[in-house]
Amino acid sequence: MHILRFFLVFCIFLASCQKRESTHVSTQNPKYLRISFHGDVRSLDPRIGIDYPSAFGTKMLFEGLMRIGQGGQVETAIAESYEISEDHLTYTFHLRPSVWSNGDVITAYDFEYTWKKVIDPKGGYSLGVQNFYPIKNARRILKGNQSIDSVGIRVIDEKTLEVQLSHPAPYFLEVTATSSYFPVNARIDQENPNWINREGEAFVCNGPFSLEHHHVENEIVVKKNPKYWDAASVQLPGIHIAIIKDASTQLNLFEKNQLEWLGKPLSRVPLDAIENLRSKDKIQFFQTLGLYWFFLNTESFPFNNKKMRQAFAYAINRQLIIDHLLKGEETPALGVLPQKLASQDTPFFQDNNQERAIALFQEALDEMGIQKEDLPKITINYNVATVHMRIAQALQEQWNQVFDLDIKMEQQEWKFHYEKLQKGNFQIGGMQWQSWLRDPIYIMQTFREKDNGVNMSRWSNKEYSDLISQAEKQADPVHRKNFFNKAEALLMEEMPVIPLYFTTIAYAKSDKLKNVYISELYEVDFRWATLDE
Repeated sequence: MHILRFFLVFCIFLASCQKRESTHVSTQNPKYLRISFHGDVRSLDPRIGIDYPSAFGTKMLFEGLMRIGQGGQVETAIAESYEISEDHLTYTFHLRPSVWSNGDVITAYDFEYTWKKVIDPKGGYSLGVQNFYPIKNARRILKGNQSIDSVGIRVIDEKTLEVQLSHPAPYFLEVTATSSYFPVNARIDQENPNWINREGEAFVCNGPFSLEHHHVENEIVVKKNPKYWDAASVQLPGIHIAIIKDASTQLNLFEKNQLEWLGKPLSRVPLDAIENLRSKDKIQFFQTLGLYWFFLNTESFPFNNKKMRQAFAYAINRQLIIDHLLKGEETPALGVLPQKLASQDTPFFQDNNQERAIALFQEALDEMGIQKEDLPKITINYNVATVHMRIAQALQEQWNQVFDLDIKMEQQEWKFHYEKLQKGNFQIGGMQWQSWLRDPIYIMQTFREKDNGVNMSRWSNKEYSDLISQAEKQADPVHRKNFFNKAEALLMEEMPVIPLYFTTIAYAKSDKLKNVYISELYEVDFRWATLDE
Protein backbone atom coordinates (compact mmCIF):
# COMPACT_ATOMS: atom_id res chain seq x y z
CA MET A 1 0.00 0.00 0.00
CA HIS A 2 2.88 2.35 0.89
CA ILE A 3 4.57 1.47 -2.38
CA LEU A 4 1.39 2.25 -4.34
CA ARG A 5 0.99 5.59 -2.51
CA PHE A 6 4.63 6.48 -3.23
CA PHE A 7 4.18 5.54 -6.90
CA LEU A 8 1.08 7.77 -7.22
CA VAL A 9 2.90 10.70 -5.60
CA PHE A 10 5.86 10.19 -7.93
CA CYS A 11 3.57 10.12 -11.00
CA ILE A 12 1.86 13.35 -9.90
CA PHE A 13 5.28 14.97 -9.36
CA LEU A 14 6.52 13.78 -12.76
CA ALA A 15 3.38 15.02 -14.49
CA SER A 16 3.71 18.43 -12.84
CA CYS A 17 7.33 18.68 -14.01
CA GLN A 18 6.32 17.78 -17.55
CA LYS A 19 3.48 20.28 -17.41
CA ARG A 20 5.80 23.08 -16.29
CA GLU A 21 8.21 22.22 -19.11
CA SER A 22 5.51 22.11 -21.79
CA THR A 23 4.03 25.46 -20.69
CA HIS A 24 7.36 27.26 -20.86
CA VAL A 25 6.28 28.99 -24.07
CA SER A 26 3.11 30.33 -22.50
CA THR A 27 5.04 31.97 -19.62
CA GLN A 28 7.26 34.01 -21.90
CA ASN A 29 7.83 37.71 -21.31
CA PRO A 30 4.55 39.33 -22.50
CA LYS A 31 6.43 42.34 -23.90
CA TYR A 32 8.57 40.23 -26.23
CA LEU A 33 7.74 40.05 -29.92
CA ARG A 34 6.38 36.58 -30.75
CA ILE A 35 7.36 35.02 -34.07
CA SER A 36 8.09 31.52 -35.34
CA PHE A 37 10.59 29.68 -37.52
CA HIS A 38 9.41 26.74 -39.64
CA GLY A 39 12.38 24.72 -38.38
CA ASP A 40 15.26 24.97 -35.97
CA VAL A 41 18.45 26.77 -36.91
CA ARG A 42 21.37 24.76 -38.24
CA SER A 43 23.68 26.88 -36.11
CA LEU A 44 23.87 30.34 -34.53
CA ASP A 45 27.55 30.51 -35.46
CA PRO A 46 27.66 33.09 -38.30
CA ARG A 47 30.42 31.06 -39.98
CA ILE A 48 28.03 28.11 -40.30
CA GLY A 49 24.48 29.40 -40.00
CA ILE A 50 24.10 31.20 -43.31
CA ASP A 51 21.17 29.07 -44.48
CA TYR A 52 17.55 29.86 -43.61
CA PRO A 53 16.28 30.19 -40.94
CA SER A 54 19.74 30.24 -39.29
CA ALA A 55 20.64 33.53 -41.01
CA PHE A 56 17.65 35.26 -39.39
CA GLY A 57 18.98 34.23 -35.98
CA THR A 58 22.58 35.26 -36.65
CA LYS A 59 21.36 38.64 -37.96
CA MET A 60 19.69 39.30 -34.63
CA LEU A 61 22.78 38.33 -32.67
CA PHE A 62 25.69 39.59 -34.78
CA GLU A 63 26.66 42.55 -36.94
CA GLY A 64 29.40 43.19 -39.51
CA LEU A 65 31.35 46.20 -40.71
CA MET A 66 28.34 47.40 -42.69
CA ARG A 67 24.59 46.84 -42.42
CA ILE A 68 21.48 47.41 -44.50
CA GLY A 69 19.58 50.44 -43.20
CA GLN A 70 15.85 50.96 -42.88
CA GLY A 71 15.71 52.40 -46.37
CA GLY A 72 17.53 49.44 -47.91
CA GLN A 73 20.81 51.31 -48.33
CA VAL A 74 24.21 50.02 -47.24
CA GLU A 75 25.39 51.98 -44.21
CA THR A 76 28.19 51.82 -41.66
CA ALA A 77 27.80 49.53 -38.65
CA ILE A 78 30.81 48.29 -36.65
CA ALA A 79 32.83 50.29 -39.15
CA GLU A 80 32.38 53.99 -38.42
CA SER A 81 33.92 55.04 -41.74
CA TYR A 82 35.82 53.63 -44.72
CA GLU A 83 37.93 54.65 -47.71
CA ILE A 84 38.12 53.05 -51.16
CA SER A 85 41.25 53.43 -53.29
CA GLU A 86 41.04 54.97 -56.77
CA ASP A 87 41.48 51.59 -58.45
CA HIS A 88 38.67 50.15 -56.26
CA LEU A 89 40.95 47.37 -55.05
CA THR A 90 41.71 48.50 -51.49
CA TYR A 91 39.10 49.11 -48.78
CA THR A 92 40.19 50.57 -45.45
CA PHE A 93 37.66 50.29 -42.61
CA HIS A 94 37.88 52.32 -39.39
CA LEU A 95 36.02 50.67 -36.53
CA ARG A 96 33.84 52.65 -34.14
CA PRO A 97 34.16 52.23 -30.36
CA SER A 98 32.06 49.11 -29.68
CA VAL A 99 32.11 46.05 -27.43
CA TRP A 100 31.02 42.43 -27.41
CA SER A 101 28.13 41.35 -25.20
CA ASN A 102 30.67 40.26 -22.55
CA GLY A 103 32.33 43.72 -22.54
CA ASP A 104 35.40 42.83 -24.63
CA VAL A 105 36.38 45.53 -27.11
CA ILE A 106 35.60 44.67 -30.74
CA THR A 107 38.79 45.00 -32.77
CA ALA A 108 40.01 44.58 -36.33
CA TYR A 109 41.70 41.38 -35.13
CA ASP A 110 38.27 39.80 -34.57
CA PHE A 111 37.37 40.36 -38.21
CA GLU A 112 40.74 39.16 -39.46
CA TYR A 113 40.55 36.02 -37.30
CA THR A 114 36.98 35.14 -38.33
CA TRP A 115 37.40 35.74 -42.05
CA LYS A 116 40.66 33.80 -42.21
CA LYS A 117 38.99 30.91 -40.38
CA VAL A 118 36.31 30.76 -43.08
CA ILE A 119 38.70 31.17 -46.01
CA ASP A 120 41.25 28.63 -44.73
CA PRO A 121 40.25 25.18 -46.12
CA LYS A 122 41.44 23.68 -42.82
CA GLY A 123 38.59 25.49 -41.08
CA GLY A 124 35.97 23.28 -42.75
CA TYR A 125 33.49 26.08 -43.42
CA SER A 126 32.11 25.14 -46.86
CA LEU A 127 29.04 27.39 -46.79
CA GLY A 128 29.38 31.06 -47.58
CA VAL A 129 32.96 30.82 -48.82
CA GLN A 130 31.95 32.14 -52.25
CA ASN A 131 31.16 35.49 -50.66
CA PHE A 132 34.89 35.86 -49.94
CA TYR A 133 35.99 35.31 -53.56
CA PRO A 134 36.53 39.04 -54.26
CA ILE A 135 39.26 39.21 -51.59
CA LYS A 136 42.78 38.90 -52.99
CA ASN A 137 43.97 35.26 -53.17
CA ALA A 138 40.85 33.93 -51.36
CA ARG A 139 39.85 31.60 -54.20
CA ARG A 140 43.37 30.21 -54.58
CA ILE A 141 43.61 29.63 -50.81
CA LEU A 142 40.24 27.87 -50.73
CA LYS A 143 41.49 25.55 -53.47
CA GLY A 144 44.59 24.78 -51.42
CA ASN A 145 46.94 26.51 -53.87
CA GLN A 146 48.23 29.22 -51.51
CA SER A 147 48.82 29.82 -47.84
CA ILE A 148 46.21 31.65 -45.77
CA ASP A 149 48.93 34.20 -44.96
CA SER A 150 48.69 35.53 -48.54
CA VAL A 151 45.05 36.57 -48.23
CA GLY A 152 44.32 40.28 -48.75
CA ILE A 153 43.23 40.97 -45.16
CA ARG A 154 45.53 43.09 -42.98
CA VAL A 155 45.14 44.67 -39.56
CA ILE A 156 46.71 48.13 -39.50
CA ASP A 157 45.90 48.61 -35.83
CA GLU A 158 43.16 47.56 -33.41
CA LYS A 159 40.63 49.88 -35.05
CA THR A 160 41.76 49.73 -38.69
CA LEU A 161 41.25 46.87 -41.14
CA GLU A 162 42.56 46.88 -44.71
CA VAL A 163 41.08 44.58 -47.34
CA GLN A 164 42.63 44.12 -50.79
CA LEU A 165 40.51 42.74 -53.62
CA SER A 166 41.64 40.69 -56.60
CA HIS A 167 39.31 42.68 -58.87
CA PRO A 168 36.84 45.58 -58.53
CA ALA A 169 33.63 44.38 -56.88
CA PRO A 170 30.87 47.02 -56.92
CA TYR A 171 28.93 44.93 -54.41
CA PHE A 172 31.72 44.50 -51.85
CA LEU A 173 30.34 46.90 -49.22
CA GLU A 174 27.00 45.13 -49.47
CA VAL A 175 28.58 41.69 -49.07
CA THR A 176 30.28 42.80 -45.84
CA ALA A 177 26.77 43.35 -44.46
CA THR A 178 25.83 39.68 -44.98
CA SER A 179 26.00 37.16 -42.16
CA SER A 180 28.93 35.30 -43.73
CA TYR A 181 31.07 38.37 -42.91
CA PHE A 182 29.93 38.71 -39.29
CA PRO A 183 32.81 38.43 -36.78
CA VAL A 184 33.12 36.24 -33.72
CA ASN A 185 35.08 37.13 -30.59
CA ALA A 186 38.56 35.80 -31.42
CA ARG A 187 39.66 35.42 -27.79
CA ILE A 188 36.57 33.50 -26.74
CA ASP A 189 36.65 31.29 -29.84
CA GLN A 190 40.27 30.33 -29.21
CA GLU A 191 39.89 29.75 -25.47
CA ASN A 192 36.59 27.84 -25.68
CA PRO A 193 35.50 26.74 -29.16
CA ASN A 194 32.32 25.31 -27.62
CA TRP A 195 31.01 28.77 -26.70
CA ILE A 196 28.60 28.61 -29.65
CA ASN A 197 26.61 25.90 -27.84
CA ARG A 198 26.29 27.93 -24.65
CA GLU A 199 23.44 30.22 -23.56
CA GLY A 200 23.00 33.50 -21.75
CA GLU A 201 26.17 35.47 -20.99
CA ALA A 202 28.38 32.60 -22.17
CA PHE A 203 27.15 33.15 -25.74
CA VAL A 204 29.18 36.17 -26.86
CA CYS A 205 27.79 38.27 -29.70
CA ASN A 206 27.78 41.88 -30.93
CA GLY A 207 24.36 42.42 -32.51
CA PRO A 208 21.20 44.26 -31.47
CA PHE A 209 20.08 41.24 -29.43
CA SER A 210 21.83 38.66 -27.25
CA LEU A 211 20.89 35.02 -26.68
CA GLU A 212 18.74 34.33 -23.63
CA HIS A 213 18.34 30.63 -24.40
CA HIS A 214 17.97 28.09 -27.21
CA HIS A 215 15.91 24.97 -26.58
CA VAL A 216 16.61 22.80 -29.63
CA GLU A 217 13.54 22.08 -31.77
CA ASN A 218 11.44 24.14 -29.35
CA GLU A 219 12.31 27.82 -29.08
CA ILE A 220 14.94 30.53 -29.29
CA VAL A 221 14.66 33.59 -27.08
CA VAL A 222 16.76 36.72 -27.59
CA LYS A 223 16.76 39.92 -25.55
CA LYS A 224 17.92 43.44 -26.26
CA ASN A 225 21.70 43.72 -26.06
CA PRO A 226 22.44 46.79 -23.89
CA LYS A 227 26.08 46.75 -25.02
CA TYR A 228 25.20 47.04 -28.73
CA TRP A 229 26.68 50.29 -30.11
CA ASP A 230 23.27 51.38 -31.48
CA ALA A 231 21.17 50.07 -28.59
CA ALA A 232 19.21 53.34 -28.48
CA SER A 233 17.59 52.41 -31.81
CA VAL A 234 16.44 48.98 -30.59
CA GLN A 235 12.90 49.31 -29.27
CA LEU A 236 11.93 45.70 -28.57
CA PRO A 237 12.93 44.27 -25.17
CA GLY A 238 13.25 40.84 -26.77
CA ILE A 239 11.96 38.32 -29.30
CA HIS A 240 10.50 34.90 -28.62
CA ILE A 241 10.95 32.54 -31.56
CA ALA A 242 8.89 29.35 -31.45
CA ILE A 243 10.02 26.44 -33.63
CA ILE A 244 6.80 25.35 -35.35
CA LYS A 245 7.09 23.07 -38.34
CA ASP A 246 3.39 22.88 -39.13
CA ALA A 247 2.11 25.89 -41.11
CA SER A 248 -1.49 25.33 -39.98
CA THR A 249 -0.41 25.54 -36.35
CA GLN A 250 1.34 28.83 -37.10
CA LEU A 251 -1.84 30.16 -38.74
CA ASN A 252 -3.94 29.10 -35.77
CA LEU A 253 -1.61 30.84 -33.30
CA PHE A 254 -1.52 33.98 -35.45
CA GLU A 255 -5.32 34.13 -35.60
CA LYS A 256 -5.43 33.75 -31.80
CA ASN A 257 -3.01 36.72 -31.50
CA GLN A 258 -0.31 34.47 -30.05
CA LEU A 259 2.07 35.28 -32.91
CA GLU A 260 2.71 38.72 -34.42
CA TRP A 261 4.09 37.41 -37.71
CA LEU A 262 2.83 34.77 -40.13
CA GLY A 263 4.63 33.59 -43.24
CA LYS A 264 7.80 34.31 -45.12
CA PRO A 265 10.63 34.80 -44.83
CA LEU A 266 10.53 33.35 -41.32
CA SER A 267 7.92 30.67 -41.79
CA ARG A 268 5.13 29.75 -44.18
CA VAL A 269 1.54 30.71 -44.88
CA PRO A 270 -0.51 27.54 -45.50
CA LEU A 271 -1.23 27.34 -49.23
CA ASP A 272 -4.92 26.72 -48.58
CA ALA A 273 -5.18 29.89 -46.46
CA ILE A 274 -3.74 32.36 -48.97
CA GLU A 275 -7.01 33.12 -50.79
CA ASN A 276 -8.93 33.58 -47.54
CA LEU A 277 -6.30 35.96 -46.17
CA ARG A 278 -6.24 37.81 -49.49
CA SER A 279 -10.03 38.28 -49.42
CA LYS A 280 -9.72 39.83 -45.96
CA ASP A 281 -6.83 42.04 -47.11
CA LYS A 282 -4.60 40.53 -44.43
CA ILE A 283 -1.77 39.23 -46.59
CA GLN A 284 1.00 41.14 -48.35
CA PHE A 285 3.27 40.08 -51.20
CA PHE A 286 6.82 41.24 -51.83
CA GLN A 287 8.95 40.29 -54.84
CA THR A 288 12.37 38.85 -54.00
CA LEU A 289 15.63 38.25 -55.81
CA GLY A 290 15.30 34.51 -55.47
CA LEU A 291 13.93 31.49 -57.25
CA TYR A 292 12.85 27.92 -56.72
CA TRP A 293 14.80 25.46 -58.81
CA PHE A 294 15.59 21.79 -59.14
CA PHE A 295 19.19 20.67 -59.25
CA LEU A 296 19.89 17.80 -61.64
CA ASN A 297 22.77 15.55 -60.66
CA THR A 298 24.83 15.69 -63.86
CA GLU A 299 27.03 12.86 -62.58
CA SER A 300 24.02 10.55 -62.25
CA PHE A 301 22.55 8.63 -65.19
CA PRO A 302 20.45 9.69 -67.13
CA PHE A 303 21.01 13.37 -66.23
CA ASN A 304 24.59 13.20 -67.42
CA ASN A 305 22.94 13.73 -70.83
CA LYS A 306 22.22 17.38 -71.72
CA LYS A 307 19.17 16.64 -73.88
CA MET A 308 17.59 14.61 -71.10
CA ARG A 309 18.05 17.58 -68.76
CA GLN A 310 16.51 19.92 -71.34
CA ALA A 311 13.58 17.56 -71.90
CA PHE A 312 12.65 17.53 -68.21
CA ALA A 313 12.97 21.35 -68.03
CA TYR A 314 10.83 22.05 -71.10
CA ALA A 315 8.05 19.63 -70.09
CA ILE A 316 7.03 21.64 -67.00
CA ASN A 317 3.94 23.86 -67.00
CA ARG A 318 5.15 26.51 -64.56
CA GLN A 319 2.22 28.89 -64.96
CA LEU A 320 -0.20 26.11 -64.05
CA ILE A 321 1.73 25.39 -60.84
CA ILE A 322 1.73 29.09 -59.92
CA ASP A 323 -1.95 29.68 -60.70
CA HIS A 324 -3.41 26.57 -59.07
CA LEU A 325 -0.90 25.67 -56.40
CA LEU A 326 1.20 28.60 -55.16
CA LYS A 327 -1.10 31.63 -55.67
CA GLY A 328 1.50 33.96 -54.18
CA GLU A 329 2.08 36.23 -57.21
CA GLU A 330 5.16 34.26 -58.26
CA THR A 331 6.32 34.37 -61.90
CA PRO A 332 7.62 31.52 -64.11
CA ALA A 333 11.42 31.27 -64.16
CA LEU A 334 12.66 30.79 -67.73
CA GLY A 335 16.21 31.71 -66.72
CA VAL A 336 17.96 31.88 -63.36
CA LEU A 337 18.18 35.65 -62.84
CA PRO A 338 15.15 37.55 -61.48
CA GLN A 339 13.99 40.52 -63.55
CA LYS A 340 15.90 43.14 -61.53
CA LEU A 341 19.15 41.23 -62.09
CA ALA A 342 18.39 39.78 -65.53
CA SER A 343 20.76 40.30 -68.41
CA GLN A 344 18.06 40.03 -71.08
CA ASP A 345 14.32 40.64 -71.27
CA THR A 346 13.34 37.62 -73.37
CA PRO A 347 13.10 34.10 -71.84
CA PHE A 348 15.82 31.55 -72.59
CA PHE A 349 13.25 28.83 -73.34
CA GLN A 350 9.49 28.35 -73.58
CA ASP A 351 7.33 27.26 -70.67
CA ASN A 352 5.31 24.05 -71.14
CA ASN A 353 6.89 23.17 -74.49
CA GLN A 354 5.76 19.54 -74.44
CA GLU A 355 6.35 18.86 -78.12
CA ARG A 356 10.00 19.94 -77.88
CA ALA A 357 10.39 18.06 -74.60
CA ILE A 358 9.19 14.77 -76.12
CA ALA A 359 11.53 15.19 -79.11
CA LEU A 360 14.53 15.91 -76.84
CA PHE A 361 13.63 12.97 -74.61
CA GLN A 362 13.77 10.60 -77.59
CA GLU A 363 16.99 12.17 -78.88
CA ALA A 364 18.55 11.63 -75.45
CA LEU A 365 17.55 7.97 -75.44
CA ASP A 366 19.01 7.53 -78.93
CA GLU A 367 22.29 9.20 -77.90
CA MET A 368 22.56 6.88 -74.90
CA GLY A 369 21.61 3.86 -77.00
CA ILE A 370 18.78 2.75 -74.72
CA GLN A 371 14.99 2.40 -74.66
CA LYS A 372 12.72 4.18 -72.21
CA GLU A 373 12.32 0.90 -70.33
CA ASP A 374 16.07 0.89 -69.65
CA LEU A 375 15.92 4.10 -67.62
CA PRO A 376 16.48 3.76 -63.87
CA LYS A 377 13.74 4.76 -61.46
CA ILE A 378 13.70 8.60 -61.34
CA THR A 379 13.35 10.11 -57.86
CA ILE A 380 12.51 13.70 -56.81
CA ASN A 381 14.04 14.71 -53.48
CA TYR A 382 12.41 17.54 -51.56
CA ASN A 383 12.35 19.23 -48.18
CA VAL A 384 9.60 18.36 -45.69
CA ALA A 385 6.80 20.94 -45.94
CA THR A 386 3.44 20.99 -47.70
CA VAL A 387 4.53 23.44 -50.39
CA HIS A 388 7.61 21.38 -51.30
CA MET A 389 5.56 18.20 -51.37
CA ARG A 390 2.90 19.70 -53.63
CA ILE A 391 5.46 21.13 -56.03
CA ALA A 392 7.15 17.72 -56.24
CA GLN A 393 3.77 16.08 -56.78
CA ALA A 394 2.98 18.53 -59.60
CA LEU A 395 6.25 17.73 -61.35
CA GLN A 396 5.73 14.01 -60.78
CA GLU A 397 2.33 14.23 -62.48
CA GLN A 398 3.48 16.45 -65.37
CA TRP A 399 6.54 14.35 -66.18
CA ASN A 400 4.42 11.21 -65.99
CA GLN A 401 1.92 12.67 -68.46
CA VAL A 402 4.56 13.90 -70.92
CA PHE A 403 7.04 11.01 -70.79
CA ASP A 404 4.88 8.19 -69.36
CA LEU A 405 7.39 7.65 -66.58
CA ASP A 406 6.82 6.38 -63.06
CA ILE A 407 8.47 9.11 -60.93
CA LYS A 408 9.19 8.47 -57.24
CA MET A 409 9.29 11.08 -54.48
CA GLU A 410 11.43 11.19 -51.35
CA GLN A 411 11.19 13.77 -48.56
CA GLN A 412 13.55 14.61 -45.72
CA GLU A 413 14.02 17.23 -43.02
CA TRP A 414 15.80 20.35 -44.32
CA LYS A 415 19.31 19.72 -42.96
CA PHE A 416 19.30 16.10 -44.18
CA HIS A 417 17.86 17.14 -47.54
CA TYR A 418 20.56 19.78 -47.93
CA GLU A 419 23.32 17.34 -47.01
CA LYS A 420 21.95 14.72 -49.40
CA LEU A 421 22.07 17.15 -52.32
CA GLN A 422 25.45 18.51 -51.28
CA LYS A 423 26.93 15.01 -51.27
CA GLY A 424 25.41 14.16 -54.67
CA ASN A 425 23.18 11.35 -53.36
CA PHE A 426 20.21 12.29 -55.53
CA GLN A 427 18.90 12.62 -59.10
CA ILE A 428 16.52 15.62 -58.90
CA GLY A 429 16.51 17.88 -55.84
CA GLY A 430 14.30 20.91 -55.18
CA MET A 431 15.50 23.96 -53.29
CA GLN A 432 14.77 27.66 -52.93
CA TRP A 433 17.78 29.85 -53.76
CA GLN A 434 17.99 33.44 -52.64
CA SER A 435 20.45 36.09 -53.74
CA TRP A 436 22.08 37.87 -50.83
CA LEU A 437 23.21 40.68 -53.11
CA ARG A 438 21.59 43.08 -55.55
CA ASP A 439 24.01 41.75 -58.15
CA PRO A 440 23.92 38.75 -60.55
CA ILE A 441 27.19 37.35 -59.20
CA TYR A 442 25.64 35.59 -56.19
CA ILE A 443 23.34 33.34 -58.22
CA MET A 444 25.65 32.96 -61.21
CA GLN A 445 28.72 31.90 -59.25
CA THR A 446 26.79 28.93 -57.84
CA PHE A 447 27.86 26.95 -60.92
CA ARG A 448 31.28 28.47 -61.31
CA GLU A 449 33.06 25.49 -59.77
CA LYS A 450 32.13 21.89 -59.23
CA ASP A 451 33.37 21.57 -55.66
CA ASN A 452 32.36 24.88 -54.09
CA GLY A 453 29.89 23.36 -51.60
CA VAL A 454 26.78 24.86 -53.20
CA ASN A 455 26.91 23.54 -56.78
CA MET A 456 24.59 20.60 -56.08
CA SER A 457 24.38 19.75 -59.80
CA ARG A 458 28.09 18.83 -59.78
CA TRP A 459 28.30 20.43 -63.24
CA SER A 460 31.37 22.30 -64.43
CA ASN A 461 32.15 24.12 -67.66
CA LYS A 462 35.35 26.04 -68.37
CA GLU A 463 33.67 28.48 -70.77
CA TYR A 464 31.07 29.30 -68.14
CA SER A 465 33.73 29.83 -65.44
CA ASP A 466 35.72 32.07 -67.77
CA LEU A 467 32.65 34.20 -68.53
CA ILE A 468 31.99 34.72 -64.81
CA SER A 469 35.66 35.64 -64.28
CA GLN A 470 35.50 38.17 -67.13
CA ALA A 471 32.27 39.64 -65.75
CA GLU A 472 33.95 40.06 -62.37
CA LYS A 473 36.82 42.06 -63.82
CA GLN A 474 34.62 44.50 -65.71
CA ALA A 475 34.26 47.99 -64.30
CA ASP A 476 31.95 48.96 -67.19
CA PRO A 477 28.40 47.84 -66.21
CA VAL A 478 27.38 47.28 -69.85
CA HIS A 479 30.29 44.94 -70.56
CA ARG A 480 29.70 43.23 -67.23
CA LYS A 481 26.06 42.62 -68.12
CA ASN A 482 27.03 41.19 -71.52
CA PHE A 483 29.30 38.59 -69.93
CA PHE A 484 26.57 37.59 -67.46
CA ASN A 485 24.14 37.31 -70.37
CA LYS A 486 26.43 34.91 -72.24
CA ALA A 487 26.98 32.89 -69.08
CA GLU A 488 23.26 32.58 -68.35
CA ALA A 489 22.56 31.56 -71.95
CA LEU A 490 25.19 28.82 -71.66
CA LEU A 491 23.78 27.68 -68.33
CA MET A 492 20.27 27.40 -69.75
CA GLU A 493 21.61 25.52 -72.78
CA GLU A 494 23.38 22.99 -70.54
CA MET A 495 20.51 22.96 -67.99
CA PRO A 496 22.27 21.53 -64.90
CA VAL A 497 19.46 23.11 -62.91
CA ILE A 498 15.78 23.55 -63.81
CA PRO A 499 14.42 26.99 -62.83
CA LEU A 500 10.78 26.78 -61.75
CA TYR A 501 9.57 30.16 -60.49
CA PHE A 502 10.80 33.46 -59.07
CA THR A 503 9.85 33.73 -55.44
CA THR A 504 7.83 36.22 -53.42
CA ILE A 505 7.50 36.89 -49.72
CA ALA A 506 3.90 36.29 -48.63
CA TYR A 507 3.27 37.40 -45.07
CA ALA A 508 0.75 38.76 -42.58
CA LYS A 509 1.57 40.67 -39.43
CA SER A 510 -0.16 42.10 -36.41
CA ASP A 511 -1.31 45.71 -36.71
CA LYS A 512 0.59 46.34 -33.47
CA LEU A 513 3.91 45.50 -35.12
CA LYS A 514 5.50 48.44 -36.95
CA ASN A 515 8.83 49.53 -38.50
CA VAL A 516 9.91 46.08 -39.62
CA TYR A 517 12.48 46.18 -42.42
CA ILE A 518 11.78 43.65 -45.17
CA SER A 519 13.60 43.46 -48.50
CA GLU A 520 13.87 41.73 -51.86
CA LEU A 521 16.98 39.98 -50.49
CA TYR A 522 14.71 37.79 -48.32
CA GLU A 523 15.65 39.85 -45.29
CA VAL A 524 13.58 40.77 -42.30
CA ASP A 525 15.09 42.92 -39.55
CA PHE A 526 13.42 43.71 -36.23
CA ARG A 527 16.11 45.98 -34.77
CA TRP A 528 13.97 49.10 -35.41
CA ALA A 529 10.60 47.41 -34.84
CA THR A 530 8.04 48.56 -32.30
CA LEU A 531 5.16 46.63 -30.73
CA ASP A 532 2.26 48.73 -29.53
CA GLU A 533 0.70 47.91 -26.16
